[in-house]
Amino acid sequence: MPWGITGWLEREHMQRASLVIFDMDGVLVDVESSWDWIHTHYGIDNGHTVQAYLENEIDDMEFMNRDIAQWIEKGMRKHELYEILARVPLMPGARGCLRTLRHHGVSTAIVSAGLDVLAERIARELKIDYVIANGIEIQGGNLTGRGILRVSPRGKDGPIKALCRKLKIPREMVVSIGNSHFDIRMFHITGKGIAFNPMDQATQAAADVVITTKDLNLILPHVGITV
Repeated sequence: MPWGITGWLEREHMQRASLVIFDMDGVLVDVESSWDWIHTHYGIDNGHTVQAYLENEIDDMEFMNRDIAQWIEKGMRKHELYEILARVPLMPGARGCLRTLRHHGVSTAIVSAGLDVLAERIARELKIDYVIANGIEIQGGNLTGRGILRVSPRGKDGPIKALCRKLKIPREMVVSIGNSHFDIRMFHITGKGIAFNPMDQATQAAADVVITTKDLNLILPHVGITV
């Protein structure tokens, strides 16, 4: 990890993070996947697509486009996309956690392979500063069948590095929070990685801190805020 042996990991009470980066699905919202939330709404099983992606038979764009094609087959239009995602619940503690971070002057961001429609809604509700998430191409209220790739599940480190350069924030002053093996790369390039209700052992093993209770307020001591 970027922190030295005498760094913040050993004396976190002495330093506060400058930026906290959240994965969205399973972290800021209490659902494992915003994509699967829509699949469930329509009764779609996309297990074969997930398997093809995990086995590297298809790339990120094909993964998104196959899912979107199934929604179009169900008749989805823009207004339905927004209506379905409006019902996704926040993670317990999210409002209080983000309010405290804001009060202490800590910048916040969402970096997610989930859907930007939901990420932007969550950012508005919680007053999160920056959002990087994937989109769906829409023309005239209709889905075109193409996704907009901004964050590869396998490559969150790229957008995070770019954001830190833009904000001129050293990555050792950044805390990242995720829940799956797709978040491990962001743990590795930030000062501290927090596994929040991790979905697998690999994610838990890669993190500096593991939290298994669904309460986002529990991250606060680990970003240098005493509550």
